Amino acid sequence: MTKVSVLKGIISLLVIVLLLAVAFAIGSQNDAVITVNYLLAQTQIRISTLIAITLSIGVVIGLLIMLASWLSLRVQLLAARAKLKKFNKEN
Repeated sequence: MTKVSVLKGIISLLVIVLLLAVAFAIGSQNDAVITVNYLLAQTQIRISTLIAITLSIGVVIGLLIMLASWLSLRVQLLAARAKLKKFNKEN
């Protein structure tokens, strides 16, 4: 790993932690109870809990999309390296 990628990872982690802290600070100020209707049921939860749940679901979905994209790029990289290695052997 290069220093740039480590620094990039640290900065990304700090941004995520800062955004989560802001989201939970906003959520903690919203303690009213609301009714949430699902397809088959309904429940009464605090707005702060709903914010935390939806934020967590959004983060998980975002990470899964990033993982799928990363895996696709990784496969393309491996294929390109194999082609380059084959080309270098021919010459």
